[in-house]
Amino acid sequence: MGKYDTIDRFGIDKMNKEDYQKRQDYVTKKCKCQGCPTYVKGDAPTGYCYPLVGTSKMIQWEKDCICGTCPVYKEYELSHTHYCTRCSQMCQALKTEVAGGQGGSG
Repeated sequence: MGKYDTIDRFGIDKMNKEDYQKRQDYVTKKCKCQGCPTYVKGDAPTGYCYPLVGTSKMIQWEKDCICGTCPVYKEYELSHTHYCTRCSQMCQALKTEVAGGQGGSG
């Protein structure tokens, strides 16, 4: 698995617009976001781990995260949590790669 594969777990780089939407619909259907203690009823769309869904507009406080128990998390071998407040898998992975590769200046 290449370095980019660890960032793009959903394989969106190789998808056309139709496939991207199908995958997003699949993720949204399978995700457990609405059963999470952090979730605020009525927030939409869910499937926060998926790129471009975005973070919640309603959640104010992180509580116990259940991302690790989600079938989407397991199927795509995701590695982060609190997607609803911190951003998608790809976003968090990029932040980790960029921050992890930067040295201090002093």
